[in-house]
Amino acid sequence: MIPYIKKVIKAFPEKITGVQSTPAGDRLFQVRPPNEARFLPEEQARAFHHTTAQLLFLSRVRRDIQTTVAFLTTRVKHPDDDDWGKLKRVLTYLSSTRHLRLTLSATSLSNIVWYVDASHHIHDDCKGHTGSILTFGRGATTSSSTKHKIPSKSSCESELIGLFDKVSDVLWTRQFLEAQGYKIHTNVVYQDNMSTLSLAKNGYVSSSKRTKHIKAKYFFIRHYHQAGELDLQYCPTDQMWADVLTKPLQGSKFRLMRAFLMNCPIDYEDTSRSTFIPSDNPTDAPMKARSLRPNPSPRGCVETQSPGTYVPHTSTPTKNVTWRDALFPRRLPI
Repeated sequence: MIPYIKKVIKAFPEKITGVQSTPAGDRLFQVRPPNEARFLPEEQARAFHHTTAQLLFLSRVRRDIQTTVAFLTTRVKHPDDDDWGKLKRVLTYLSSTRHLRLTLSATSLSNIVWYVDASHHIHDDCKGHTGSILTFGRGATTSSSTKHKIPSKSSCESELIGLFDKVSDVLWTRQFLEAQGYKIHTNVVYQDNMSTLSLAKNGYVSSSKRTKHIKAKYFFIRHYHQAGELDLQYCPTDQMWADVLTKPLQGSKFRLMRAFLMNCPIDYEDTSRSTFIPSDNPTDAPMKARSLRPNPSPRGCVETQSPGTYVPHTSTPTKNVTWRDALFPRRLPI
């Protein structure tokens, strides 16, 4: 995709110069009211639409720009000067990281891991945004960043909408691998909202007047969780790698999330040619310390294991792992 990035930048009407460390600023999702916006002339709007479509194709492998591209695709009908500036920023970022490659490695195709996250009321029409990641080891095998079709009343509902929208992909992935002859041991879906997990796992037990209008969604997820087709587990927010696909992160948080998405060093810097070689050393890119059995929690009804999920038993005593060891795995003394 390196020649393709050069082609896109060269074909852009304006010259792209400078350096950007992130594809979008904090105000990516902010839109001016129609009476204050300066809409682009027809020829420039056509160029905006064309370049956005090119970036949409590029985002299949450059997963670090998916959030920005997902927003730009919602603005192709009536782009304004602000949208043009946001498009120039993502092109500047691509020019600064044109040699960044997506590298994938898998430890096992029998253990499927999903991360699903959502942002609440982040769009100007008060709709949320969902991000998801599928991984089998290192790097995002597939990922998505999509705008919600309907608005929501709370962050819990936004998370539930995102989870409901991705269940089809979660189930399809399992069925596809089983059709190829793989025996699926675990199909874990990580979620960082405890209220959403309570609704998805317990149904009426965790329902209230505020959630009756969305009961079809959480009962749909609950059915497949209880059937063992997927296993919902809690994941701390600082280890929810799909967070970068729901909002424009900045600084070290973005670099950390990008390292997981693209399987690249955290301090990646582009050079005239790519010199990064994937290594088995886990310190290159942080990985969440996965546990097939959730840690004890006072929210026992939320942390229950799905009845259909295989959990290997071992007699080896467990060791205490700090948050630093979880974010930056290293060889622990025996």
